Amino acid sequence: MDIYSPFNHLQSPIWIFDFDHKQIIWANDKALPLWESSSHDELRSRDLGKDMSAAVEATLEEYRETFKQNKTIKTWWHLDPRKVGKNLLCIFSGINLPDKRIAMLVEVVGDESSIRRELAFSDYSNLALLFNEQGNLVSANTVFTKNYGSDLSNLASFVGDIDIAQQWISDAKNNLNLKHSRLCWTGKSHIWFNIETKWLSDKSQLLLQVVNISKEKENLQRERYNAEHDFLTGLMNRRGISTALKASHHSSFPYHLLFLDLDSFKLINDTYGHAIGDKLLRAVAIRLLDTIRGRGLVARFGGDEFIIQVEDRYIPNLVQLTQEIISALNSPFYIKNIGEISIGCSIGTAQYPKDANSFETLITQADMAMHCAKKHGRNCSYHFQPHLAETLYRKNALRHHLSQALEIKDFELYYQPIIDLNTMLLKGFEALIRWHDDSLGHVSPAEFIPLAEETGQIIPIGSWVLRSACKQLEEWNQQYDTKLIMSINLSRAQLKMSLLDELKLIIEEYNIDPAQVALEITESAMLQEFSEAMSCLEAIAALGFELYLDDFGTGYSSLSQLQNLPISTVKLDQSFVQNEHDSGKAIVEATKAICNKLNLKVVAEGVETKEQLEYIQSCNFNYCQGYYFNKPLSVSELEKGILSTLLTKKQTQPH
Repeated sequence: MDIYSPFNHLQSPIWIFDFDHKQIIWANDKALPLWESSSHDELRSRDLGKDMSAAVEATLEEYRETFKQNKTIKTWWHLDPRKVGKNLLCIFSGINLPDKRIAMLVEVVGDESSIRRELAFSDYSNLALLFNEQGNLVSANTVFTKNYGSDLSNLASFVGDIDIAQQWISDAKNNLNLKHSRLCWTGKSHIWFNIETKWLSDKSQLLLQVVNISKEKENLQRERYNAEHDFLTGLMNRRGISTALKASHHSSFPYHLLFLDLDSFKLINDTYGHAIGDKLLRAVAIRLLDTIRGRGLVARFGGDEFIIQVEDRYIPNLVQLTQEIISALNSPFYIKNIGEISIGCSIGTAQYPKDANSFETLITQADMAMHCAKKHGRNCSYHFQPHLAETLYRKNALRHHLSQALEIKDFELYYQPIIDLNTMLLKGFEALIRWHDDSLGHVSPAEFIPLAEETGQIIPIGSWVLRSACKQLEEWNQQYDTKLIMSINLSRAQLKMSLLDELKLIIEEYNIDPAQVALEITESAMLQEFSEAMSCLEAIAALGFELYLDDFGTGYSSLSQLQNLPISTVKLDQSFVQNEHDSGKAIVEATKAICNKLNLKVVAEGVETKEQLEYIQSCNFNYCQGYYFNKPLSVSELEKGILSTLLTKKQTQPH
């Protein structure tokens, strides 16, 4: 089945399962050792329907129905090739065979470490139970009986309540496919399960798809504690104190933040070794707790740094407290087999809300003050002063000027040409925002875009970019015969359904064809709230807009995700285009092969040399952009140069 050969470029095991014949009809090379198979022919010859339980058959039929709705499934699956048990995290999706039937494309995802991490929260198995209309057990898949035995007889025993069992059957009959988390009886023991119910109308049976989450229940609390506490000292760690300080901001009580760094700790580590250094850190933690005596929070921030938070109402005199801490740590520490060790500390302080309203800023301010204390001779404290905050001033100045930049029209769009590699003619432009501030000068997008995302200003800025770029496109449509593509970057924050109304208004106002507008999203923009982003993108594509996946290769895109995104084009990140090593070229060529299979066009970003151009041409890329052709240019520069050279102006009609 050579039509699937591009999948061989992928590193994960992949195979295609025929629902009707219960056989694997194609697999890539990576799948053979997983299936304990010596060849593709041998693997295709296996009858996987032999000894398959009714529960598994019912589960696979449900998968087939799911694929008809263009949905994917991510779950653990147990395989037993040649009696070698394997638990795999898989992504299942539908794929059309040449005879128009739907088969199942299976991709095994994640490296060993990520698999172990996810397995830590389950028993690694996809369990299935089948009950009849009376609630009696009809079938359990092999994994269930192997793990929990065959003593379970009915649904009421399983859920521990006959009324709940009857309600589940009733709800399922009414097409209410429900999800439950419940402590259930397996016939031998009580186990926490996540359960999905589905009524099989053709068989009048209830299918339960079950996942053991007992380990998750047991581990969550332990992991939460470990995530927020330092293993060495038992104090809160950086994450723990950050969580606690966030909670403090919900109260109205002012507090002081102390940033403490041990003086000459590196010398002790170098002299006595890290094991003695660790013992000293534990002793310091105990002494700090004794000094604070429940009046505040103590955390190890990292290395030999500690954070202390105390509310003003408990500490009327901050200077007195810092002196107590310094005196306490100045007293010698006795370390077994070493004797007495003396150490001091430097402390920086900042106050909420007087110095700052955010705990991140307070920590930065107190850290600055601590370094100032070290400069003043160590073993002392220093309170934050505004002159320490040049870095903070820059950020705050950016934040302030950014809020005014739209209003006073400080932003400008530059446009980088995109070249059609088939014709070597101008395909269109990518719109890129530029900001020049009278007092700050030229501000890099790498500096102000993250700040705009942090403050929420990316929404109005993104709207301005959309509107301005489309307005410019409309003007060029009026001037030139060639219909250009305008490529515009979207932030994750813009991927809301409200964006649809905005896009409709823009294309109506400027009378442009949505097919001329390519909206670029990054891989990272899809990682959070994937379902919401997908719904938005599907609606945008339905309006006729092009969708590009930007910076491809720098984030995480599984084959399944790439298949399901409503994109027309992939933009390969410039780091791969400019990578002259074989590994970089392999990624470039594999990307093109996969995109060919998925009918996706490819834009090569960052083409800077003739050699890079010739290489991507040899790979049959569709488009490219980069400094080899042009840097991003202003409208006036474009109209004096590339536009007047490459495009033909429309003839003025006589009146």
